[in-house]
Amino acid sequence: MPPQPALVAGAIGGAVLGVLLSALLIKKKEDRRVVVFASALAGGALGTMRASFGGASGARKDPTKRPAEPAVADLAAADPVASPERLRSALRRGALVVDVRAADSSELTNKSTAPVFEVVDGSLSAPYDKVNQTIPVGALGLLQQEKSAPLVVHCRSGARAGKAIAFLRGLGYTDLTNGGGPAVVDLREAYADAGLPWRPHNMGSVMRQLFDPKSSTFTYLLGDASTGEAILIDPCIDQIERDLALVEELGFRLTLMLNTHCHADHITATGEIKRRFQGTSKAPKSAISAASGADADRLIVPNETIKWAGGTRSLTALATPGHTSGCMSFYDAYTGAVYTGDALLIGGCGRTDFQGGSAKTLYRSVHSQLFVLPDDTIVYPAHDYKGRLRSTIGGEKSSNPRLGGVKSVGEFVKIMADLKLSNPKMLDVAVPANLRCGVPDE
Repeated sequence: MPPQPALVAGAIGGAVLGVLLSALLIKKKEDRRVVVFASALAGGALGTMRASFGGASGARKDPTKRPAEPAVADLAAADPVASPERLRSALRRGALVVDVRAADSSELTNKSTAPVFEVVDGSLSAPYDKVNQTIPVGALGLLQQEKSAPLVVHCRSGARAGKAIAFLRGLGYTDLTNGGGPAVVDLREAYADAGLPWRPHNMGSVMRQLFDPKSSTFTYLLGDASTGEAILIDPCIDQIERDLALVEELGFRLTLMLNTHCHADHITATGEIKRRFQGTSKAPKSAISAASGADADRLIVPNETIKWAGGTRSLTALATPGHTSGCMSFYDAYTGAVYTGDALLIGGCGRTDFQGGSAKTLYRSVHSQLFVLPDDTIVYPAHDYKGRLRSTIGGEKSSNPRLGGVKSVGEFVKIMADLKLSNPKMLDVAVPANLRCGVPDE
């Protein structure tokens, strides 16, 4: 009696299922998640295979979120990491390097015995959005107009870079290379040979970059595990619950809150956070520059050393007026990073037409206080409106269209005068409140 068709189909299906089950669990190191492949056989026919990723969901408008991976049809469809020869070829042809990672201590790689965050000089920060499987092409378009020009895309080990490349190819970009990332040992030499070595930055225990979509404001949480202390830079009142929950989740005690200046586009959270801890020994202190004219527990003067973590960590206060008369940037020599507020943005700067602003003053501030820092210093701004997360001093010195290159003070003054910007929507509410340490007018 010949075999029955149903039995043959079932046997074939069982064999296929056995092959699939042999590779049931695939560890995906970069995102520290496990990709679980499941298949369904119905009537001896192979069903659809899907990949399911665990993690918290995030919003598209927040480039700092670490959302869950969506289901994808075929991981193999993403571009594989390039060989050293292919990467060298792309870099020799002047490829723009695009970094699709987050820009904080969630992206550490191990070098020797210390975990560090590593950055390639001149790379563009364009974080991969795992929910929508996109990167901010608006940021890319500012530096790379031709879709046929070479791009090297990297993350930590190449997985997200491959998916970002698939997205870019769908938009018509043609010369794309998966540059892996700092975790791909075989490619480190290729980057170095092109004059683009990985620059290590010790993030300490924790440095988290947070985002307020309403005002496009970045808040920075710095934490020290050995002392349990944490500080916030530029906290927003609309994000108090998020920030305090994160401090508690990480097991820190908030001791200091710094504002880079008296903001006009949002109300600082310092006053409300102090109110919540009022009458307790856990109340954190607020700080802002004395030149701002605002109230705070601590009024900072130029070149002051702001110590925290029991005196083991510190920030240097750099006077960078011009956006407002009281702007301060905070330089962390330990990390090799500077928190620039609105004085220096990624590919731009803050406006100079109100709150005691002055284009001439801002030009001098940036050139005398910020552009003298080491070129590999990471620039962490107070805002970005194109989805970018960070830059470097070297990158801003060479390519900032307002302040970089050979721009003279006269050219900069004209650029700023020609902007003719409307006032921020929150101006009449935010400034008075922020002059009172973030306490709204009753």
